[in-house]
Amino acid sequence: MASSDDAEGSLTSVDFIQLQHYMEESNLRVKDVIKVFHPGGRLAKHTQGECLDAVGFCLFLKTYLETEDIPADFCQRLFRYFQHKEQDESSTNPAPKGDVVFLQDVSCYFSVLEEGQPQEKLEFTFKLYDKDGNGLLDSSEVDRIISQMMRAADYLGWDVTELRPVLKDMMSAIDVDDSETVTLEEWLKGGMNNIPLLVLLGLKMTERDGQHIWRLKHFNKPTYCCVCESMLLGIGKQGLCCTCCKYTVHNQCANKNPEPCARTFVKSKQEIGKATHDWIKADCNSTKCQVCFKKIKTLAGKWCVWCQEMRHDDCVIPGVPKCDCGPLRDHILPPWAIYSVSKEEDTKLLNVTPDGHI
Repeated sequence: MASSDDAEGSLTSVDFIQLQHYMEESNLRVKDVIKVFHPGGRLAKHTQGECLDAVGFCLFLKTYLETEDIPADFCQRLFRYFQHKEQDESSTNPAPKGDVVFLQDVSCYFSVLEEGQPQEKLEFTFKLYDKDGNGLLDSSEVDRIISQMMRAADYLGWDVTELRPVLKDMMSAIDVDDSETVTLEEWLKGGMNNIPLLVLLGLKMTERDGQHIWRLKHFNKPTYCCVCESMLLGIGKQGLCCTCCKYTVHNQCANKNPEPCARTFVKSKQEIGKATHDWIKADCNSTKCQVCFKKIKTLAGKWCVWCQEMRHDDCVIPGVPKCDCGPLRDHILPPWAIYSVSKEEDTKLLNVTPDGHI
């Protein structure tokens, strides 16, 4: 349910997050769904020229997201958002008459979420929060973003007891010229490297090799941030943990140049077959070092993602001994066994059949 401080026709960060969750479960594309609303399509009766009525919009969502369980109030908020957006833009483009929205606007919106890069999505959210359309986020608009992110954090299960000042500092850091307004350029530059901001705005990161895949996590025992080395405090989900390498950070430390994640493939043919460890900083929790056999103090050691071996920082010697993938070696396809080959490098790949034969 929307709170009283939400303007009519607006979308919240929680709405974005819910929408992304729905989209993750669907295999359909916008371009395929809109065909059934075109003349001759099975849902064409819900269109009026280039417009879509409220019932048709709800059917569009259920068809596109492949679910019948979309709450009616969620459908209504999205529908009202498009109506409100079209009324705001009516000075340059005529708004549709009646209780309808433009099908083209709806399809463009979902196409951005479906295919857009993080920068495009950030630009989209900037325009969403820039209510007066002057190309700047003023203090009231920034405050509204912070309020929306607080609600999103609560929805995601974050510990929000001390989150508001952290978010204020985060937004202040984006305003690099201290003008008390945020330009689109500042928003894009600051947002692209701000993992918590992207998460709380409901935007997904483009995942690439060596990049952490963050997930919110509740820690049942004392846990320390691998960046600032302070303890993660709180009673909810206190921080972010990488699902691949278990690297752990505070929400606000995720964009402070953490160490890279473990690789999943090699980038040159010379590295193929060279079994090397992938060392990641970790809280080894008084585990004995497997080189000197002395206990490792908190955050004074590293562990290999593949063989699970733990060592003191000073006991990590590159390449000695080689990684054997540990007790799970029979179930692991290590990075040195995978090499990414482009079609330009091997012309045989241009003739690969759908079943994988050359």
